[in-house]
Amino acid sequence: MSFGIKNYGVLRGTVINSIPYQQGADHFQIEIQADDIYRIAVDVFSQFAGSKVNFSSRGNLTLDTDRFVMFHKEENFNHPLLEKLIELNPGFTPKANLDPILHLDYLRTEPSLFPIESMQVVQPKDASGNQDDLNDEIGPLATEATNNPNMEVFAFGSGWDDNAPGGHPDTAHYFDPNPSKGIHDIHMNQGDTGQEKHFNGINQDGALFFHYKDTNKWVALFFKFQVQSTKTDFHGNPA
Repeated sequence: MSFGIKNYGVLRGTVINSIPYQQGADHFQIEIQADDIYRIAVDVFSQFAGSKVNFSSRGNLTLDTDRFVMFHKEENFNHPLLEKLIELNPGFTPKANLDPILHLDYLRTEPSLFPIESMQVVQPKDASGNQDDLNDEIGPLATEATNNPNMEVFAFGSGWDDNAPGGHPDTAHYFDPNPSKGIHDIHMNQGDTGQEKHFNGINQDGALFFHYKDTNKWVALFFKFQVQSTKTDFHGNPA
């Protein structure tokens, strides 16, 4: 049975700081200023079967299978959804308040968001401890956007608030002050198996967009795990 991710929505704001992937971590962290301060956590490296999940509010889980990260970057993204995206207020907007075109689905959004067969694999950590990651793709954009009034970021995924009932604060300290609100699951959220299957759902995929306001240029980054099927039913489960 699948239940979908919690609190799907879009976070809009300006970048004030970022922390690239570092050995032993598993996310690229971006600090955002909007109506409050938020943190965006983007999965940026592949993991072997059974490796620990770092920075997980659900504890030290182990993976059921290899989860190789795949990504696609669109340097000059153009899509009808941008007309609705740019209308959002700064801060987090939940799914119920989004136009349906902003309920992203890598497999169903029309016109297509991007050619899903173009996604590339990020290799897992090797025995030497070296790590191929997405720092080189996200880092320059995050750095350029930092304290830049001409740039803003939009993140699609699962919003959280550590102070809300049922919240599970991350014990790791990233920024000072450390935001208690943020968004994660910035990747495809369907087609999964094993312990991740209950997060499956349609129209709830994650993505990261950078917007240059002076030229109206958009850069879009899409992420998935290699084990996630690109054929799913209307519950988001592998078909």
